[in-house]
Amino acid sequence: MDNKLIQMLHLEMEPIGIFLGNTSAKCDFDASPEKRNCVIPLLMAASKGKIISMNEESCNCPGGATGCCFGDGFSRRNPNIHKLLSQGFGNEAPPAMPEHMKAGERFFCSEELALKWRNNMPFSEKGYPRIVFAPMNRWNEIGTPDLVFVFANPDQISALVIMLGSHNGCALNTVAPFGAACHSILYAAEQMDKEQPLSVMGLFDISQRRVDLANYLSLTMPYPLWAKLTKDLDKSCLTTHSWKEIEKRL
Repeated sequence: MDNKLIQMLHLEMEPIGIFLGNTSAKCDFDASPEKRNCVIPLLMAASKGKIISMNEESCNCPGGATGCCFGDGFSRRNPNIHKLLSQGFGNEAPPAMPEHMKAGERFFCSEELALKWRNNMPFSEKGYPRIVFAPMNRWNEIGTPDLVFVFANPDQISALVIMLGSHNGCALNTVAPFGAACHSILYAAEQMDKEQPLSVMGLFDISQRRVDLANYLSLTMPYPLWAKLTKDLDKSCLTTHSWKEIEKRL
């Protein structure tokens, strides 16, 4: 796999291929349903060399199950997600509930607005029976990924957003929807079915950003968009004086 783009961008973390519904890949680690699994640490582990799988049972975080395209994980695992994401549970909170959950994450000003967000999510079942994450240097062991997930800093995100328009002349090639950190996978999976797919910027969830993500955002896209990014690099913004100046701080 040609890693010229990685080198020119100075990516510290290797792009991750996401294989939806994959049953054939040999994995180094299969997430266990015996522990609560967050998707983002597993993506970070994949960027460091491991091939990792999750199924619906092991993807046991409600938001994670939703983000990994195992249908409506909220209805199955946390039907009161609208309370947590808005103003909390108040007097309805069980005594043992952590204080931050009692108060709510306050991403929405009311339960009704949180429900509006939830009800408009593009729920997908493309993850069944399992989803696989693999670093770019091991894609040849599995095949062509459905999606590519990239951890990048603001300078690198800026270059990628520019480059996504370099082959079509369009201004809008990236969207930035609100969701949990892993929901970029769900929103990017929705783009797979579109004639002119967009990439999805993410990692805006401050409840996840507080853990080891200070310098990163993410960009997730259907594989065909990634393939275009790797072409015509000699004509890209990565060859300009402006990028050479930015490179000094990477």
